[in-house]
Amino acid sequence: MKQMKFLPRMAGLAVAGSLLALAGCSSREPTADAGRSSHAAAIADAPPVDACVLMPVANVAAILQANDGGSAKTQYASIGGMCSYRDSDTDTKLLIDFTRLKSVEAAEAAMANERKMFHERGIEPTPVTGLGDEAFAAEAEGSEGLKIRVGAYEGQINLSVGERPPVSLRPAVLALGKQVLARLP
Repeated sequence: MKQMKFLPRMAGLAVAGSLLALAGCSSREPTADAGRSSHAAAIADAPPVDACVLMPVANVAAILQANDGGSAKTQYASIGGMCSYRDSDTDTKLLIDFTRLKSVEAAEAAMANERKMFHERGIEPTPVTGLGDEAFAAEAEGSEGLKIRVGAYEGQINLSVGERPPVSLRPAVLALGKQVLARLP
């Protein structure tokens, strides 16, 4: 699977590199890669999950602050429902992206592919219990990331705050994951 370029309004920002590395790929941009194409074909015909509507900036800021995860002052809608959040004062960069796939099996396959991709890059994901049907956290390129599957939904939350160690952001990422799952349609 190839990495996707996203965040068109924030193209020059350093967040793109770190979030791309952690995110691996998004579920919405088709490429010539066979695995990528099969994932894109697995997306449900339902409207995309609009993460900016699902998680308004005020709610995100409160969760981040309560969990020592930086802050958020602005949000930017992006491709297919992705939402990025920023606070330049704290150098906080956050991406939330969830997709409803056509079936539970398709979402399970997407998660397996994500794990495989991390393994191939020499990154060992940490299983997270009690969050959705399956979830794992991983640190890469200065970001803490969370991949979650619940039913046919598959998503990601990626957070970086300045030069802070990614693992220090895990409580905030997990708290955001719980809120997203509670709000999914």
